[in-house]
Amino acid sequence: MSALRSFGKGLKELRVHFCQTSPASSGLREYIAQNYTAIKKANPELPILIREASGVEARVFARFDKGVERKAIFQNASSQDIEKMLEQLTKSA
Repeated sequence: MSALRSFGKGLKELRVHFCQTSPASSGLREYIAQNYTAIKKANPELPILIREASGVEARVFARFDKGVERKAIFQNASSQDIEKMLEQLTKSA
């Protein structure tokens, strides 16, 4: 799994937002539940913030050097889609 590798020094923070009950957020919820530990082991110094809130869309924010932020929306995404999108998102800056 490519997203389980180290993200690199340019990435300063990863914020994950999703709804606890929405079917549209289920893919991201499941991906985080299954892969959080491996991602954190590969990136021990990287802050990974998980935010659950009722009714929010599934999305991930990546903050890079110099305050640059990128966002990706993960509504109705499968694990493979999430993996590819995370890889692209973390290479953005």
